[in-house]
Amino acid sequence: MKILYSHNSSKQGGMEQHVLDLIKGMLGEGNEVFVWCPVGKPADIYEEAGAKVTHKSITSDFDSPYIGELTSFLVDNKIDVIHAHELKAAANALIAARNAHTPVKITHVHTPISEWKISPTRKKIDSTFYSFIVNRFSDAEIALTESKKRVKIKEGMKKDKIIVIPNGLDTTKLTISQITRTDYEEEIRKKYGINQNAFVFGNVGRISREKGHDILLDAYKKFLGTDMYHSKDFVLLIAGGGESEDEIRELAKTKGIEDKVIFTGEFPPEDLVKYYSSFDFFVFPTLAEGFGLVLIEAMYSELPVICSDLEVLKEVAGDTVTYFRAGDPSDLSEKMIEAYEKYVNNETRPHLQGKQRVRELYTIEAFTKSYVSLYERLLNKK
Repeated sequence: MKILYSHNSSKQGGMEQHVLDLIKGMLGEGNEVFVWCPVGKPADIYEEAGAKVTHKSITSDFDSPYIGELTSFLVDNKIDVIHAHELKAAANALIAARNAHTPVKITHVHTPISEWKISPTRKKIDSTFYSFIVNRFSDAEIALTESKKRVKIKEGMKKDKIIVIPNGLDTTKLTISQITRTDYEEEIRKKYGINQNAFVFGNVGRISREKGHDILLDAYKKFLGTDMYHSKDFVLLIAGGGESEDEIRELAKTKGIEDKVIFTGEFPPEDLVKYYSSFDFFVFPTLAEGFGLVLIEAMYSELPVICSDLEVLKEVAGDTVTYFRAGDPSDLSEKMIEAYEKYVNNETRPHLQGKQRVRELYTIEAFTKSYVSLYERLLNKK
Protein backbone atom coordinates (compact mmCIF):
# COMPACT_ATOMS: atom_id res chain seq x y z
CA MET A 1 0.00 0.00 0.00
CA LYS A 2 0.95 3.63 -0.49
CA ILE A 3 -0.10 5.56 2.61
CA LEU A 4 0.00 9.31 3.25
CA TYR A 5 -0.30 10.83 6.72
CA SER A 6 -1.02 14.54 7.13
CA HIS A 7 -1.17 16.96 10.04
CA ASN A 8 -0.40 20.62 10.69
CA SER A 9 1.83 20.52 13.78
CA SER A 10 5.52 21.39 14.12
CA LYS A 11 5.77 20.47 17.82
CA GLN A 12 6.23 17.05 19.35
CA GLY A 13 3.37 15.61 21.42
CA GLY A 14 0.98 12.69 21.71
CA MET A 15 -0.59 13.05 18.26
CA GLU A 16 2.80 13.40 16.60
CA GLN A 17 4.07 10.31 18.43
CA HIS A 18 0.95 8.46 17.29
CA VAL A 19 1.80 9.31 13.68
CA LEU A 20 5.40 8.18 14.21
CA ASP A 21 4.15 4.85 15.53
CA LEU A 22 1.95 4.49 12.45
CA ILE A 23 4.88 5.29 10.16
CA LYS A 24 7.15 2.74 11.80
CA GLY A 25 4.42 0.12 11.84
CA MET A 26 3.45 0.56 8.21
CA LEU A 27 7.07 0.63 7.01
CA GLY A 28 7.71 -2.54 8.99
CA GLU A 29 4.85 -4.20 7.11
CA GLY A 30 6.44 -3.32 3.77
CA ASN A 31 4.26 -0.34 2.84
CA GLU A 32 5.42 2.93 1.28
CA VAL A 33 4.80 5.86 3.60
CA PHE A 34 4.50 9.58 2.83
CA VAL A 35 3.90 12.47 5.25
CA TRP A 36 2.68 16.04 4.70
CA CYS A 37 3.41 18.26 7.72
CA PRO A 38 5.16 21.54 8.59
CA VAL A 39 8.89 21.97 9.14
CA GLY A 40 9.76 20.99 12.71
CA LYS A 41 10.98 18.27 15.00
CA PRO A 42 8.22 15.76 14.10
CA ALA A 43 9.07 16.07 10.40
CA ASP A 44 12.75 15.40 11.13
CA ILE A 45 11.89 12.33 13.18
CA TYR A 46 9.57 11.00 10.47
CA GLU A 47 12.35 11.31 7.90
CA GLU A 48 14.79 9.51 10.20
CA ALA A 49 12.24 6.70 10.51
CA GLY A 50 12.14 6.28 6.72
CA ALA A 51 9.04 8.21 5.63
CA LYS A 52 9.06 10.46 2.56
CA VAL A 53 8.23 13.85 4.05
CA THR A 54 6.85 16.90 2.25
CA HIS A 55 7.03 20.09 4.32
CA LYS A 56 3.68 21.83 4.02
CA SER A 57 1.74 24.08 6.40
CA ILE A 58 -1.98 24.84 6.28
CA THR A 59 -2.56 28.58 6.60
CA SER A 60 -6.37 28.75 6.62
CA ASP A 61 -9.41 26.58 7.28
CA PHE A 62 -9.66 25.92 3.55
CA ASP A 63 -6.22 26.46 2.03
CA SER A 64 -6.75 26.39 -1.74
CA PRO A 65 -3.06 26.20 -2.75
CA TYR A 66 -2.49 23.41 -0.22
CA ILE A 67 -5.53 21.49 -1.48
CA GLY A 68 -4.42 21.86 -5.09
CA GLU A 69 -0.89 20.68 -4.40
CA LEU A 70 -2.07 17.78 -2.29
CA THR A 71 -4.55 16.73 -4.98
CA SER A 72 -1.77 16.57 -7.56
CA PHE A 73 0.51 14.72 -5.16
CA LEU A 74 -2.13 12.07 -4.42
CA VAL A 75 -2.72 11.50 -8.14
CA ASP A 76 0.95 11.52 -9.16
CA ASN A 77 2.00 9.10 -6.41
CA LYS A 78 -1.07 6.86 -6.72
CA ILE A 79 -1.77 7.04 -2.98
CA ASP A 80 -4.07 4.27 -1.72
CA VAL A 81 -4.79 5.60 1.78
CA ILE A 82 -4.76 9.14 3.15
CA HIS A 83 -4.99 9.36 6.94
CA ALA A 84 -5.33 12.95 8.22
CA HIS A 85 -4.95 14.08 11.84
CA GLU A 86 -6.77 16.99 13.51
CA LEU A 87 -9.36 19.40 12.16
CA LYS A 88 -7.54 21.57 9.60
CA ALA A 89 -5.55 18.72 8.10
CA ALA A 90 -8.65 16.51 7.91
CA ALA A 91 -10.82 19.16 6.23
CA ASN A 92 -8.23 20.05 3.59
CA ALA A 93 -7.16 16.43 3.03
CA LEU A 94 -10.74 15.24 2.48
CA ILE A 95 -11.29 17.81 -0.25
CA ALA A 96 -8.00 16.95 -1.94
CA ALA A 97 -8.63 13.21 -1.66
CA ARG A 98 -12.11 13.59 -3.14
CA ASN A 99 -10.69 15.56 -6.05
CA ALA A 100 -7.95 12.98 -6.57
CA HIS A 101 -10.30 10.00 -6.22
CA THR A 102 -8.02 8.53 -3.52
CA PRO A 103 -9.55 5.15 -2.60
CA VAL A 104 -9.41 5.33 1.22
CA LYS A 105 -9.87 8.46 3.33
CA ILE A 106 -9.43 8.26 7.12
CA THR A 107 -9.69 11.11 9.63
CA HIS A 108 -8.79 11.44 13.28
CA VAL A 109 -9.33 14.28 15.75
CA HIS A 110 -7.55 12.84 18.77
CA THR A 111 -9.42 14.80 21.45
CA PRO A 112 -13.09 15.35 20.50
CA ILE A 113 -13.75 18.99 19.60
CA SER A 114 -16.46 19.38 22.26
CA GLU A 115 -13.72 18.84 24.87
CA TRP A 116 -11.36 21.49 23.53
CA LYS A 117 -10.58 24.50 25.72
CA ILE A 118 -12.18 27.04 23.38
CA SER A 119 -15.37 29.09 23.52
CA PRO A 120 -18.68 27.16 23.56
CA THR A 121 -19.76 28.85 20.33
CA ARG A 122 -16.57 27.87 18.55
CA LYS A 123 -16.84 24.31 19.88
CA LYS A 124 -20.34 24.01 18.46
CA ILE A 125 -19.38 25.40 15.07
CA ASP A 126 -16.23 23.28 14.73
CA SER A 127 -17.75 20.02 15.99
CA THR A 128 -20.84 20.43 13.75
CA PHE A 129 -18.67 21.14 10.73
CA TYR A 130 -16.26 18.28 11.47
CA SER A 131 -19.07 15.77 11.98
CA PHE A 132 -20.59 16.86 8.67
CA ILE A 133 -17.39 16.35 6.65
CA VAL A 134 -16.63 13.03 8.35
CA ASN A 135 -20.14 11.71 7.69
CA ARG A 136 -20.05 12.92 4.09
CA PHE A 137 -16.51 12.26 2.90
CA SER A 138 -14.47 10.11 5.31
CA ASP A 139 -14.43 6.31 5.15
CA ALA A 140 -13.59 6.08 8.86
CA GLU A 141 -13.02 8.35 11.84
CA ILE A 142 -10.71 6.96 14.52
CA ALA A 143 -11.52 7.05 18.24
CA LEU A 144 -8.86 5.96 20.71
CA THR A 145 -11.31 4.56 23.26
CA GLU A 146 -14.97 3.58 23.57
CA SER A 147 -15.65 6.63 25.73
CA LYS A 148 -14.29 8.92 23.01
CA LYS A 149 -16.44 7.13 20.46
CA ARG A 150 -19.52 7.97 22.55
CA VAL A 151 -18.49 11.63 22.67
CA LYS A 152 -18.02 11.76 18.90
CA ILE A 153 -21.45 10.22 18.36
CA LYS A 154 -22.93 12.97 20.58
CA GLU A 155 -21.13 15.51 18.39
CA GLY A 156 -23.10 14.17 15.42
CA MET A 157 -20.92 11.53 13.80
CA LYS A 158 -22.52 8.38 12.50
CA LYS A 159 -21.83 5.40 14.73
CA ASP A 160 -20.74 3.17 11.85
CA LYS A 161 -18.12 5.73 10.76
CA ILE A 162 -16.17 5.48 14.02
CA ILE A 163 -13.53 2.79 14.52
CA VAL A 164 -11.95 2.32 17.97
CA ILE A 165 -8.22 1.58 17.94
CA PRO A 166 -6.26 2.31 21.15
CA ASN A 167 -2.79 3.77 21.08
CA GLY A 168 0.10 1.34 21.30
CA LEU A 169 3.34 1.73 23.21
CA ASP A 170 6.73 0.86 21.80
CA THR A 171 8.02 -0.59 25.06
CA THR A 172 11.56 -1.07 23.74
CA LYS A 173 12.32 2.61 24.37
CA LEU A 174 11.34 2.26 28.05
CA THR A 175 12.70 -1.22 28.78
CA ILE A 176 15.93 -0.80 30.77
CA SER A 177 17.75 -2.57 33.57
CA GLN A 178 17.62 -1.35 37.17
CA ILE A 179 21.28 -0.39 36.93
CA THR A 180 20.59 1.77 33.87
CA ARG A 181 17.55 3.28 35.57
CA THR A 182 19.71 4.28 38.54
CA ASP A 183 22.36 5.75 36.23
CA TYR A 184 19.71 7.80 34.39
CA GLU A 185 18.25 9.06 37.65
CA GLU A 186 21.67 10.23 38.79
CA GLU A 187 22.32 11.85 35.40
CA ILE A 188 19.09 13.88 35.43
CA ARG A 189 19.43 14.92 39.06
CA LYS A 190 23.00 16.05 38.47
CA LYS A 191 22.01 17.91 35.28
CA TYR A 192 19.35 19.99 37.09
CA GLY A 193 21.04 20.22 40.48
CA ILE A 194 18.46 18.04 42.24
CA ASN A 195 19.55 16.62 45.59
CA GLN A 196 19.83 12.83 45.42
CA ASN A 197 17.55 12.61 48.49
CA ALA A 198 14.90 14.99 47.11
CA PHE A 199 11.42 13.67 46.34
CA VAL A 200 10.49 14.32 42.72
CA PHE A 201 6.97 14.76 41.38
CA GLY A 202 7.23 14.47 37.61
CA ASN A 203 5.18 15.43 34.58
CA VAL A 204 5.90 14.80 30.90
CA GLY A 205 4.22 16.28 27.85
CA ARG A 206 3.35 19.36 25.87
CA ILE A 207 2.66 22.47 27.94
CA SER A 208 -0.64 23.80 26.67
CA ARG A 209 -3.90 25.05 28.19
CA GLU A 210 -5.71 21.73 28.21
CA LYS A 211 -2.90 19.88 30.01
CA GLY A 212 -3.70 21.49 33.37
CA HIS A 213 -0.24 22.70 34.42
CA ASP A 214 -1.82 25.66 36.23
CA ILE A 215 -3.83 23.16 38.31
CA LEU A 216 -0.62 21.27 39.06
CA LEU A 217 1.18 24.40 40.24
CA ASP A 218 -1.77 25.37 42.48
CA ALA A 219 -1.80 21.90 44.02
CA TYR A 220 1.96 21.81 44.43
CA LYS A 221 1.96 25.17 46.23
CA LYS A 222 -0.71 23.87 48.63
CA PHE A 223 1.36 20.72 49.16
CA LEU A 224 4.51 22.71 49.95
CA GLY A 225 2.54 24.85 52.38
CA THR A 226 1.61 21.85 54.51
CA ASP A 227 3.29 22.27 57.92
CA MET A 228 5.11 18.93 57.90
CA TYR A 229 6.49 19.43 54.38
CA HIS A 230 7.49 23.08 54.02
CA SER A 231 11.07 22.46 55.21
CA LYS A 232 11.66 19.23 53.26
CA ASP A 233 13.29 18.85 49.85
CA PHE A 234 10.77 18.53 47.04
CA VAL A 235 11.00 19.14 43.32
CA LEU A 236 8.38 19.34 40.60
CA LEU A 237 10.07 18.37 37.32
CA ILE A 238 8.08 19.35 34.23
CA ALA A 239 9.61 17.73 31.15
CA GLY A 240 8.57 19.18 27.81
CA GLY A 241 7.83 22.47 26.10
CA GLY A 242 4.87 24.01 24.35
CA GLU A 243 2.92 27.13 23.53
CA SER A 244 2.06 27.82 27.19
CA GLU A 245 5.53 27.21 28.62
CA ASP A 246 6.38 30.89 29.23
CA GLU A 247 3.00 31.44 30.87
CA ILE A 248 3.44 28.48 33.23
CA ARG A 249 7.01 29.47 34.08
CA GLU A 250 5.75 32.94 35.00
CA LEU A 251 2.94 31.42 37.07
CA ALA A 252 5.49 29.46 39.12
CA LYS A 253 7.31 32.74 39.83
CA THR A 254 4.06 34.50 40.75
CA LYS A 255 3.27 31.74 43.22
CA GLY A 256 6.74 32.00 44.73
CA ILE A 257 7.65 28.37 44.06
CA GLU A 258 10.02 28.79 41.11
CA ASP A 259 12.93 27.44 43.17
CA LYS A 260 10.97 24.19 43.63
CA VAL A 261 9.94 23.76 39.99
CA ILE A 262 12.23 22.74 37.12
CA PHE A 263 11.27 23.14 33.45
CA THR A 264 13.30 21.20 30.90
CA GLY A 265 11.83 22.68 27.73
CA GLU A 266 11.73 20.43 24.68
CA PHE A 267 14.06 17.47 24.85
CA PRO A 268 15.30 14.76 22.44
CA PRO A 269 13.13 11.62 22.31
CA GLU A 270 15.95 9.44 23.60
CA ASP A 271 15.89 11.36 26.90
CA LEU A 272 12.29 10.37 27.65
CA VAL A 273 13.28 7.24 29.56
CA LYS A 274 15.77 9.27 31.58
CA TYR A 275 13.05 11.57 32.91
CA TYR A 276 10.76 8.70 33.84
CA SER A 277 13.73 7.13 35.66
CA SER A 278 14.21 10.31 37.72
CA PHE A 279 10.61 10.58 39.00
CA ASP A 280 9.30 9.24 42.30
CA PHE A 281 5.68 9.89 41.27
CA PHE A 282 4.07 10.83 37.98
CA VAL A 283 1.36 13.52 38.09
CA PHE A 284 -0.99 13.98 35.12
CA PRO A 285 -3.43 16.89 35.68
CA THR A 286 -4.81 17.05 32.12
CA LEU A 287 -8.22 18.64 31.54
CA ALA A 288 -8.89 17.08 28.12
CA GLU A 289 -7.37 14.00 26.55
CA GLY A 290 -7.88 11.74 23.57
CA PHE A 291 -6.08 8.81 25.18
CA GLY A 292 -3.15 9.75 27.39
CA LEU A 293 -0.04 8.22 25.86
CA VAL A 294 2.21 9.52 28.62
CA LEU A 295 -0.09 7.81 31.11
CA ILE A 296 0.70 4.35 29.73
CA GLU A 297 4.38 5.30 29.46
CA ALA A 298 4.40 6.08 33.19
CA MET A 299 2.45 2.90 33.95
CA TYR A 300 4.93 0.81 31.97
CA SER A 301 7.78 2.56 33.83
CA GLU A 302 6.31 1.17 37.08
CA LEU A 303 5.71 4.63 38.52
CA PRO A 304 2.94 5.44 40.97
CA VAL A 305 0.56 7.72 39.06
CA ILE A 306 -1.84 10.46 40.17
CA CYS A 307 -4.08 11.60 37.32
CA SER A 308 -7.31 13.41 36.49
CA ASP A 309 -10.48 11.36 36.82
CA LEU A 310 -11.44 11.87 33.17
CA GLU A 311 -13.56 9.04 31.81
CA VAL A 312 -11.02 8.26 29.10
CA LEU A 313 -8.14 7.96 31.60
CA LYS A 314 -10.21 5.66 33.81
CA GLU A 315 -10.89 3.53 30.76
CA VAL A 316 -7.19 3.38 29.90
CA ALA A 317 -5.68 2.84 33.35
CA GLY A 318 -8.46 1.04 35.22
CA ASP A 319 -7.69 0.62 38.91
CA THR A 320 -3.91 0.75 38.54
CA VAL A 321 -3.53 4.49 39.31
CA THR A 322 -4.81 7.10 41.79
CA TYR A 323 -7.39 9.61 40.52
CA PHE A 324 -8.23 13.15 41.64
CA ARG A 325 -11.15 15.35 40.62
CA ALA A 326 -10.13 16.93 37.31
CA GLY A 327 -9.50 20.66 37.65
CA ASP A 328 -9.51 20.59 41.48
CA PRO A 329 -6.09 21.62 42.89
CA SER A 330 -7.19 20.99 46.49
CA ASP A 331 -8.06 17.38 45.75
CA LEU A 332 -4.84 16.92 43.79
CA SER A 333 -2.85 18.34 46.71
CA GLU A 334 -4.50 15.86 49.08
CA LYS A 335 -3.63 12.99 46.76
CA MET A 336 -0.01 14.21 46.59
CA ILE A 337 0.12 14.27 50.40
CA GLU A 338 -1.26 10.73 50.58
CA ALA A 339 1.25 9.59 47.96
CA TYR A 340 4.18 11.08 49.83
CA GLU A 341 3.06 9.56 53.14
CA LYS A 342 2.99 6.13 51.50
CA TYR A 343 6.51 6.80 50.21
CA VAL A 344 7.76 7.77 53.68
CA ASN A 345 6.16 4.67 55.21
CA ASN A 346 7.74 2.42 52.56
CA GLU A 347 4.31 1.51 51.18
CA THR A 348 5.26 2.47 47.63
CA ARG A 349 6.44 -0.42 45.48
CA PRO A 350 6.89 -0.80 41.72
CA HIS A 351 3.44 -0.66 40.17
CA LEU A 352 3.54 -3.93 38.30
CA GLN A 353 -0.22 -4.01 37.69
CA GLY A 354 0.02 -0.91 35.51
CA LYS A 355 2.89 -2.37 33.54
CA GLN A 356 1.01 -5.63 33.04
CA ARG A 357 -2.10 -3.74 31.85
CA VAL A 358 0.00 -2.00 29.20
CA ARG A 359 1.45 -5.34 28.07
CA GLU A 360 -2.01 -6.85 27.75
CA LEU A 361 -3.92 -3.98 26.12
CA TYR A 362 -1.62 -1.43 24.54
CA THR A 363 1.18 -3.12 22.62
CA ILE A 364 2.59 -1.54 19.48
CA GLU A 365 2.13 -4.88 17.72
CA ALA A 366 -1.64 -4.87 18.28
CA PHE A 367 -1.78 -1.21 17.25
CA THR A 368 -0.02 -1.88 13.94
CA LYS A 369 -2.06 -4.99 13.20
CA SER A 370 -5.32 -3.09 13.75
CA TYR A 371 -4.39 -0.33 11.30
CA VAL A 372 -3.10 -2.70 8.63
CA SER A 373 -6.37 -4.61 8.91
CA LEU A 374 -8.45 -1.40 8.69
CA TYR A 375 -6.58 -0.06 5.65
CA GLU A 376 -6.77 -3.37 3.80
CA ARG A 377 -10.45 -3.88 4.62
CA LEU A 378 -11.41 -0.44 3.35
CA LEU A 379 -9.28 -0.85 0.22
CA ASN A 380 -10.90 -4.17 -0.58
CA LYS A 381 -14.33 -2.52 -0.46
CA LYS A 382 -13.40 -0.12 -3.29
